[in-house]
Amino acid sequence: MCTSLGLQTENQPIASMSCDICCSEPGFCGYCCCILCCKTISSKHGGYSYIKCEAIVSEGHICGHVAHMNCALRTYMAGTVGGSIGLNAEYYCRRCDARTDLVPHVTRLLRTCEIVDSQDEIEKILNLGFCILRGSQRADAKGLLKRIEAAITKLKCGTILEDIWKVEGDVSTILPAVSPNGNAMLEVSNHQDILDYRMSSPDVSMSSDTQTETLKLEDEINQVLQALQVSQEVEYKIAEERLYAQKKYLQNLYQQLDKERSELARRTLKTNPDDLLSAVLSRVDQIKREVTKLKDMEEVANGFGRTSKDILKEHFGLE
Repeated sequence: MCTSLGLQTENQPIASMSCDICCSEPGFCGYCCCILCCKTISSKHGGYSYIKCEAIVSEGHICGHVAHMNCALRTYMAGTVGGSIGLNAEYYCRRCDARTDLVPHVTRLLRTCEIVDSQDEIEKILNLGFCILRGSQRADAKGLLKRIEAAITKLKCGTILEDIWKVEGDVSTILPAVSPNGNAMLEVSNHQDILDYRMSSPDVSMSSDTQTETLKLEDEINQVLQALQVSQEVEYKIAEERLYAQKKYLQNLYQQLDKERSELARRTLKTNPDDLLSAVLSRVDQIKREVTKLKDMEEVANGFGRTSKDILKEHFGLE
């Protein structure tokens, strides 16, 4: 067994299973190599940067394969992920298809932060915990995420390390009471006096000429509103067509990502893990670009007149 995993494998009551798939590859060690990138993991600071699958796969044996948390997050095999995998603050093991709850991992990660004396290292660990938990709607995950966000904020504000983990009590703000005879009631009374005066004012009838002009104004306004409605309907149809087309394109990209991710999860000896991982990461980058494009297109929600001409020209074909 590799000494690099000594911190985590000490007193391990259940042995890891023997693997004739990953471990048969040259240079791969089932105890210390990431199953996703095949590079060595590190046990620094308690091994926070990797996850070990401890799912029981056979009598007396656990899976035992390890993966860098960053590799798992980049390939959508950790964190909160939709689609066919459907993770909720969990890790999906590519070798045995088991899921591991990552909330305990983040809890240990926070305990590690409390004994680390390097601000850079603490920030790196906290950012990893943030990436693991973000997007989850689980109460325990959201509670941990709030604690991480608070710690990151304190770090950025220059709080000394020993004070980062101190929990401050809530300070309630007491609003001054308003006397029944105070200014607030006086203001209401004044408003009521004005209202009473307006209601009791004499009615002044408009002349016939004034009424005619008013009718003309109303007719003009109706014509403007009708023209505006027609133009907005045209703009709406253009926006609807282009936005749904972009949505469909993104859906296809997500389906391709699921397929490529499944191929990575079920790779065989004949396949190159680097090529599969590169394909997944490339697809992720493509999706990010298209999501950014969609965000630009969504600016038409403010109206075409308030949308950048560059966006209208590039994404909606309007000069």
